[in-house]
Amino acid sequence: MMEAILLGAGLSKRMGRQKLLLPFGGKTVIETVIDNLLDAGVERICAVLSREVAAALPRLPSGVEARVNEAPERGQSSSLAIGLEMIGEGRGFCIMLADLPLVTPEAIAALARRFEALPPEKTLLAPCRGGVFGHPMFYRAVWRERFRAAQGDMGGRKIVSLYESEIERAAAPDCHFKDMDTPEDYAERVKQIEVAKKREETI
Repeated sequence: MMEAILLGAGLSKRMGRQKLLLPFGGKTVIETVIDNLLDAGVERICAVLSREVAAALPRLPSGVEARVNEAPERGQSSSLAIGLEMIGEGRGFCIMLADLPLVTPEAIAALARRFEALPPEKTLLAPCRGGVFGHPMFYRAVWRERFRAAQGDMGGRKIVSLYESEIERAAAPDCHFKDMDTPEDYAERVKQIEVAKKREETI
């Protein structure tokens, strides 16, 4: 499988505290997302983190490299630029947001298999629902250069919109769209993981 750019340098303003370090199923949110990517078969994770999150993760699993975005206030595209410098040239990659802990390894692997089977004219695979893209999104190598023009928090999306004919949209479960921005979001995600664990225990 390919490399992944993991975007985790957000300031968590709406959460009121660093959301990636909140407990989630026996780990932190960021640790859960990293483990899910590795368990899905991702060969290398290029994690772009805030200084606070990086300091809380002094020991990273094998296959994970982290760099700090020293100016995350510049927007998500600043983290994307760092991630693009970290990945290898000439290879496909995926981009994952670090506040999506409900996306299971099985769900990630299913998208990866579909990406590998894309026809030549398609260069991007995105989970999509009601016109809204989820994550992770999978890109062929050509996108490494395309994304260099991204700016602010919306830059990447604007660039994607320029290549509409190359996008393959994939129906996907709720987990791909359940990020966490507020305390209410977090409480709901924790409840979902607790319900899932109880269901597993009764099987």
